[in-house]
Amino acid sequence: MNRFFYFKMTFLSITAGLFAGILVYGLFDVDFSNSEALTKLLLRSFVTAIGTGLILGILNMFFKIGNFQKKENS
Repeated sequence: MNRFFYFKMTFLSITAGLFAGILVYGLFDVDFSNSEALTKLLLRSFVTAIGTGLILGILNMFFKIGNFQKKENS
């Protein structure tokens, strides 16, 4: 497994989970009649998820942390 595999697995899982978590958590506090607040929440959750995913993905590229299973070709 190369470094890109470790980056990709970490980046995708962290980004998807963090984006969904921040968005759902923020929906409890936001006013649904204010479209600017909804847009701001969406962008904030997207930027936070991408930034955190990049940082953790790059770190995982070098430290290779994770117990990812190799696919077996049958």
